[in-house]
Amino acid sequence: MNTYYNSLLQVDLNKISSNWKTIQSALPDHCQCIPVLKGNAYGAGLVPVAKALYASGASFLAVAQVSEGILLRSAGLKDAEVFVLGGVPQPLLAAAVSHRIGLTLFSAATAYALEAECARQQVNAFPVQIKIETGLHRNGVLPGEELDKLIEALRNCPHLKAAGAFSHFAEGEVYGSPLTMCQFAEFQRGVAQLKAAGICPPLLHICNSGASEWFDAAICTGVRIGRRLYMDSQKHPGEHGAIAEACCWQSSVTNLRTLAPGETLGYDGAWTAPRATRVAVVCVGYADGLCPQLADAHAPVLVGDCRAPLLSTCMDQCFVDVTDIPCQIGDVVTFFGESAGGVHLSAQEVASLIGDEGVFLTSLLTARVGRIYLGLGTPA
Repeated sequence: MNTYYNSLLQVDLNKISSNWKTIQSALPDHCQCIPVLKGNAYGAGLVPVAKALYASGASFLAVAQVSEGILLRSAGLKDAEVFVLGGVPQPLLAAAVSHRIGLTLFSAATAYALEAECARQQVNAFPVQIKIETGLHRNGVLPGEELDKLIEALRNCPHLKAAGAFSHFAEGEVYGSPLTMCQFAEFQRGVAQLKAAGICPPLLHICNSGASEWFDAAICTGVRIGRRLYMDSQKHPGEHGAIAEACCWQSSVTNLRTLAPGETLGYDGAWTAPRATRVAVVCVGYADGLCPQLADAHAPVLVGDCRAPLLSTCMDQCFVDVTDIPCQIGDVVTFFGESAGGVHLSAQEVASLIGDEGVFLTSLLTARVGRIYLGLGTPA
């Protein structure tokens, strides 16, 4: 592959596959782990990750857009069950039907439009997932009158098959969250309403990665797993169900400067040296996907095997304080992952400094960051 990049994201497909198997093995026999591959598999690479997971036994794959589903079909995943989690522009319904990419339903109008398209293409039993609104207030149909209207529409749409029903927690990462418990109760109310109307979707899912770690009562016949496929869970390393971090982003030092006390660096004097400071310039910036808020928080990076704080970032370069550590031009800089010497810097730790999760960091990485794949399903 072309490795002419200023930085590389190393993705261990064996670890991702092992993480999926770990999660699946901890679920009840009737429950399946649904990998969420939206946003280019959170930056790790949609097609390589999907192929590795499918080869490991994950037959049901969730994406966010029809285009992502078409990429999976074009990559040879013809038999996988692929469905889109969110709303879809009506002009894309025809493509979804022709590629048999299951869609989310939360309105009667979309049901009728999709029915017309399936009839036109002579496609029967087209799979749809009913999204029930429980409190996130994004996309979904409210139990009660709204859901009754959708149920009536489904009765008039013989080409559609209710393959599943789901919802999404607003704060599933928060252990014991009262809101999460209320949302699950509302989801159960919606499912009961469907069943009373004779609609019994076999796949019921509301747990995301966070809730899957603590809310056992809400584990239905499926759980949607995004973050936990790629990086550490809330469990301690070595504990049953713990997840191995699969991605490592690295670049290198291209220049070294020494600033006198009071001198500034970066645009608009973004940072002022409080002392004589040795600064390493690293050849990535926000155009590569380095979140500027990390520099504002002086998040750590690894220079070689030593921690050092970010100071500021420009579009193509960033600055690291290496005053107190050995550093030479050409040294490897690890933004998250494991250094050559085995020192680990968790993406979860780094992202927590700006109140987010590690997959937020990988999702930001642009096409200027090269991807290298290790292990199962490694692209040629």
